Amino acid sequence: MATNNIDTPVAGQAPQISIDLQIQHARLAPDSGEWIDFVFSASPLSGPDTGFMLWSENADGTPNRENEGKNWGNHHTFDYWKKRLWGAQARPHSAQTMRFFASLDYSDERRASNYVDIPLPKLPPPTELSARDGTLKVLITGRAHPGVSVRCSVGDRSTTVSTGDGRWQAVLEVPKGAHEVQAVVVGPALGESAPTRTQVVVTDPPHIPLRLQYPEENRKIERITRVTGSATPHSEIRASLGGGTATTKANAGGAWEVSKLQSDQSGPLTLLVDNLTTGEIVSRAVEVEYFPQWEVTHLFAGPIFNESGQVTRAGAVAEGRGEQGDTIQYSVRGEEPWTDLATVGEDLRWRFEHVAPPPPPPPFRMGRLYLRCPGDPLIRDYTVELQPPVITSPEEGAVTGPSVEFSGFAALKFDIELPDGVKQRVTPDKEHAWKVVLGPLAPGIHTVIARSAAANHKREHTRRTFLVEDVPGTDDT
Repeated sequence: MATNNIDTPVAGQAPQISIDLQIQHARLAPDSGEWIDFVFSASPLSGPDTGFMLWSENADGTPNRENEGKNWGNHHTFDYWKKRLWGAQARPHSAQTMRFFASLDYSDERRASNYVDIPLPKLPPPTELSARDGTLKVLITGRAHPGVSVRCSVGDRSTTVSTGDGRWQAVLEVPKGAHEVQAVVVGPALGESAPTRTQVVVTDPPHIPLRLQYPEENRKIERITRVTGSATPHSEIRASLGGGTATTKANAGGAWEVSKLQSDQSGPLTLLVDNLTTGEIVSRAVEVEYFPQWEVTHLFAGPIFNESGQVTRAGAVAEGRGEQGDTIQYSVRGEEPWTDLATVGEDLRWRFEHVAPPPPPPPFRMGRLYLRCPGDPLIRDYTVELQPPVITSPEEGAVTGPSVEFSGFAALKFDIELPDGVKQRVTPDKEHAWKVVLGPLAPGIHTVIARSAAANHKREHTRRTFLVEDVPGTDDT
């Protein structure tokens, strides 16, 4: 364990000044977390009254300047003789003690006094503790030492809350039955207090029939709507509308709300709500306002390759489907300003391409990008990925032998998923070209999938389907 040596300006000589440090009446500060109150004084054993500085020392010998006290702060030096009420953040020197010493000056941490070890005070247990049944939940309240934390436990379930000014509360979900509730005050420096205990009995919640309150029957609603109702307390509720689903839980009083239920269809639809806990189901006819249907099939940026290997170092491509004449817009933050990206054509497809070498900077890069179609209230959040690997050989629908040579171009290493589900890692060369032989494969139609090896790149991929012909005389095992 490191210690701070007595200040000795010249080796072999006694220090010019020696300080007698005294600390008394140490206790846990009543309103300040893990601060310790104490009374200290210092007196010079020899030399002039030049002042001193108070320090504490960690277990590894690291000194901490104690220059902020109970009644005034930032005193760089103190004169002698006077006793002061002081406060210091608890910094254990050992499991049971905190260590102090004095130096000659604010900026000089060399020890010029005796060490004084004071016992660390214990955190007091909670002084008040009560628990009441909240129908499959227990509401726990109490009072404890301010500025630390309380860990509440009921059986094998626990939670930790801040005591703030001393009053605290916690909620735990527990099964029905009789339970012991335990609360312990905890602090990072002073450990744990003794526990305070009480008892609580948790009962089954009363049955409340499943009801759907909003939206009302035949109401016209937007694509994204809220749904409210009532049910047996703490039961799990699922709402479904036009292919979209959302779940929630009824509160202790039985009220429940789905804040955002998204429909994938417009027009007259049936809103279905079922209680997954009790098995009850209710339904209601509603009409979802028209919104345009659109989707994204590709969205990538970075190096863009064509089948000849020509590369655009900083390109971007986005494409998808939609309704003729609709506009697709983008935003890098999901808020104004929104910029037009592409318009859906007669073939019900839209495409944006930024690949002409050498191009100006593309409008978006790899990362997060938000897209929307005016008229649709839904803003979609996408990840812009790398271009999927380009497969130049074999061609789509090609007829091959049992061993198939694949080749093409890719920006970085990628995985090829084989027909049996096994993945093979492929690394392109410095010219971004790659080649790999797969097989032997059994006769028949096969499909391989190539996609980036990056863990967060899941959408963009290239598929290639081919036929392995049955060669007479070969073993198909």
